[in-house]
Amino acid sequence: MQRTVLIIEDEKLIIVSTQMVLEAAGFRVESATNGEDGITQARALTPDLILLDVMMPGIDGWETLTRLKHDSGTSGVPVVIFTAREHSRGHQKSAEMGAADYFRKPFEPDELIELVEKHIGQQA
Repeated sequence: MQRTVLIIEDEKLIIVSTQMVLEAAGFRVESATNGEDGITQARALTPDLILLDVMMPGIDGWETLTRLKHDSGTSGVPVVIFTAREHSRGHQKSAEMGAADYFRKPFEPDELIELVEKHIGQQA
């Protein structure tokens, strides 16, 4: 069975590059370009994993994470904060808010695949 990853990210180039890497590794990839659409898609798809950008127009990644974790339909889906920002507070905040992990972009393709497999494998 093909596993689904939902990318919630406002930068098209990041979406395309992430999608190419994950599809080549055998994952089904869906995307949304803002938090509201991402929440709607997460409810409809119930993906195996969500990669969530922090800085987006409209509701940011932190608010999106809060809503996903408080929704009975999406609360069990692992969410990885997917950000270009790197600081210890982001790591700590993401863990406190229920994120499964914190991953920095730009990324190495092998590291992204390893991260996704790690979190999807934990669900099985």
